[in-house]
Amino acid sequence: MPIIAYSHHEKIDGSGYPRKVGQPEIPIQSRMMTIADIYDALTAQDRPYKKAVPVERALNILELEVKDNHIDNDLFKVFVDARIYDAVCQTEA
Repeated sequence: MPIIAYSHHEKIDGSGYPRKVGQPEIPIQSRMMTIADIYDALTAQDRPYKKAVPVERALNILELEVKDNHIDNDLFKVFVDARIYDAVCQTEA
């Protein structure tokens, strides 16, 4: 569990932190957590330092992260195709 959390700021292209490792060294669980973490940071209503963005805008930002080779394309596709983000909205309602 610690390595999953420790690695969730790494990027597929190796430009993340703290270790600056690329996709082969980033556990798949961390790559999943990265997508969830970014989505949550963008859409959370409880952040006093910023306003939440709409779901569509958050997905567009995540898509840019895919294009920049920062997050896993295949996992992002699953996130979108399975509408994982809807599960978050339903539990918060």
